[in-house]
Amino acid sequence: QTGIAACRQALAREPKSAPAHYYLAMNFGQLAEAEAPSIAAYKLVKEIEREFKAADELDEKFDFAGPPRCLGLLYRDAPIWPISIGSKHKAREFLDRAAALAPDFPENQLNLAESHVRWHQATEAARALKKLEAVWPGAQTNLVGEIWAQDWDDWTARRAAVKAEFQKNFKHAPEL
Repeated sequence: QTGIAACRQALAREPKSAPAHYYLAMNFGQLAEAEAPSIAAYKLVKEIEREFKAADELDEKFDFAGPPRCLGLLYRDAPIWPISIGSKHKAREFLDRAAALAPDFPENQLNLAESHVRWHQATEAARALKKLEAVWPGAQTNLVGEIWAQDWDDWTARRAAVKAEFQKNFKHAPEL
């Protein structure tokens, strides 16, 4: 609630602030997560979508292509119509765009790999995992310090999990 209020104050002063729209959507997401599963949480999904879209229109590259990345995850993880806005097609469109806008950011490649494995798309999953492996060393050199420690813990665990899931689901796939 405090974050939502702060973002709304920032938007009142600067309506075209991509970061304020972005973080307002993030805070709505946290609130929706806390209220899930409920009607109130489902109602917040449209507000989350609206704010991420506003951030995307203002600065699609903010936070390593955060607005399209987050829209992709929202469409991927939300229930499908008529319950909510979930859409595999939209998810893929936005996740692909995030990976194209900030290809060296591990989260973008990781989200693609996880999504393709979830959707049972072996070729696309292998491509995303190969790209993730290619960008990993450079990211470890560039994204350093305490500020990135929690991200690296998350990414490392997710990377291991998606690689294991890939090998399990696609038994005839080449070793990564």
